Amino acid sequence: MRDSNKGKEGFDSLRINGSKLDNLPLGQGEKAKEGLVDFLKTDKETKENNIRAKYPKVSEDYIRGTLKELNNNIKRVKGLKKDLQEKIAEYTMLITQGKIRDSQIAVFDKENPEHREKIKELLRQFPPYNIKALEDQITQFEESIDRCDSVIEQEYSSIAEFTKNLALVQQRDRELKAIK
Repeated sequence: MRDSNKGKEGFDSLRINGSKLDNLPLGQGEKAKEGLVDFLKTDKETKENNIRAKYPKVSEDYIRGTLKELNNNIKRVKGLKKDLQEKIAEYTMLITQGKIRDSQIAVFDKENPEHREKIKELLRQFPPYNIKALEDQITQFEESIDRCDSVIEQEYSSIAEFTKNLALVQQRDRELKAIK
């Protein structure tokens, strides 16, 4: 009677002349069992290779390190963004002060000696910053903030991808551990 090996894998699937190894005559069974060690080793390697082929190649430590680096990048870029926003607020205040100074200076007659002294006092009180240059710098800061937002978005996207890969790598490692 022939034993079926349909749906079986590994050792259970082995048949010689349609019979399981346990059902073979003594001499033939012993000879077959000698080659079994090599078969089992090859079978295990094949299973490991099949598992490794369907999952990411990287290690869990690599992914965790990358996730840590991505989070640190986000933290640094958010810090830069905050600094830029503070600079914008500072420069906006300087522009406002400069406009106040200019509007007050416009009232005075620059030829009048008394007014010249008041103009000098206003210039000491409100330093003579170049308003146009400050406005241009604010524009550059705003563009840098937009780039920061883009970098942060990309890092979050990478975190999502690496988190997904972490789950796959953990599944791979569980499957590999199960066949050892």
